[in-house]
Amino acid sequence: MIGLKDIITSIKYGPHYRTEKDGNAKYLKGNQFDEDYELTLFSNSYVNIGQEDSNHLLKENDVILAAKGFRNFAWKYSSDSGECVASSLFYVIKLNKAVIQPDFFTMAINSPRIQHRLKNVGLGATIPAIPKNELLRIKIAVPSIEEQMKAIEIYKSLNKQIQIEREILNKRLRIKNGLLNLLTEKT
Repeated sequence: MIGLKDIITSIKYGPHYRTEKDGNAKYLKGNQFDEDYELTLFSNSYVNIGQEDSNHLLKENDVILAAKGFRNFAWKYSSDSGECVASSLFYVIKLNKAVIQPDFFTMAINSPRIQHRLKNVGLGATIPAIPKNELLRIKIAVPSIEEQMKAIEIYKSLNKQIQIEREILNKRLRIKNGLLNLLTEKT
């Protein structure tokens, strides 16, 4: 087991900006992530980032961790998502990639054991927040990079399968509801 303090090279909160309908970067908020912690529910939440604020743009393999509120999760940034800035809800985390892959770190943080631990360390009178020092005390199992890569591949395959099964279930529910509407219509 390795403490997060030994694998995180940088951790800071994202900036607080006022959102706009248009802009050159997405401004990420917690409600834009689905139940699998993927950025799929993105709405009109943009900011205009100038040269002086460009250091707030997420970089490839940055991990954001929702540290305020009742829903804590991690998400790894990829340039496929476009230019993004994490809101002040999130810690922006940089990792020692010689020790841990960002995808593996994200999987570990989103695991039920760590999720339970995050819920227990959250402080706050009305809205819980995860203190940085408590986060850095958490320990996770970190296998070799080769084993991490295998685990990531399996995890991604399972997520794809679950996504397909959810789509099939949603289609079946729509067919069922359509049938019920058809059968109960007054003619």
